[in-house]
Order: sequence, then C-alpha cells, then structure tokens
Amino acid sequence: MSWHSHPEVYKGFYTIKKPLIWEEHHRWWTLTTEYWKKFMVILVEKDIERPIGLIRIAPLEDFSPQIGFTIGEVSLWGNGYGKQAIHLVLQWLRENGYKHTHTSVLKSNTRAINLLEGLGFKKYGEARKGEFWFQRKL
Repeated sequence: MSWHSHPEVYKGFYTIKKPLIWEEHHRWWTLTTEYWKKFMVILVEKDIERPIGLIRIAPLEDFSPQIGFTIGEVSLWGNGYGKQAIHLVLQWLRENGYKHTHTSVLKSNTRAINLLEGLGFKKYGEARKGEFWFQRKL
C-alpha cells in the first residue's frame, strides 16, 4: 500500500496529513469489524493483477452505509477506474437490499466531487468542517 504515502493521495484524506506507514494502515484494516465490507480495486493488464485502490462500506447494519474510496495509483487517475469500482459497489449495495448510500469528500477534492456527481450523488451540505456530504438513492 505504498500509495497511501503519496502526498497527492493522502491530501485527499480528512485525518491523514503525513505518509502512512504499513503498520498504521494494517492496524486500521484489521480493527474494522464485521460491519464493514472492504473491496480491493485490482487492475488486470495482460494477465498481471495489481492493487490500485480500496473501497470501504460501513456500517453495514445502517440503512445508508457510507462509502469510502481511494484510487492510490496516481498515474492511473482520470482513466475511469474509480468510476467503475464505485459503480460495482453501488450494484453490490442494491443487490444486498440497500436503498441509499452516502459519503463525504474534502471540499478541495474536485476530482472526487466530479466523480460522485457524475455517478448521481447529490451534495447535501457540510459533513465535517471542510467536507461535503453526498447521498445517493440506489
């Protein structure tokens, strides 16, 4: 997960303001409960598979689980991988009986804002200071 240490990636996170070392990331990953669903975004090129991002959904017991997403391979930004991955997660949520989902994005993250709006998410105001709150019906 070296891309969590890339400044262009972690500047899009609300709480991470410095490179994330593997042990910190692993601790967070393993502390999440059964109420979380985690997907690794895998790019397959010419029979080679490599992780390029993460999508997290939580809490699963909520009527409107939150989606968190990262495409960490900066060189692949703008190629539609995030859009494809979120589209598949929206499909998974629908197939599992959910009617709504939401997410929050830093106001400065115009790339993510454009992505969410392009996928039908609606901005409903501020989540935390400096963050927009988005919701979507499924």
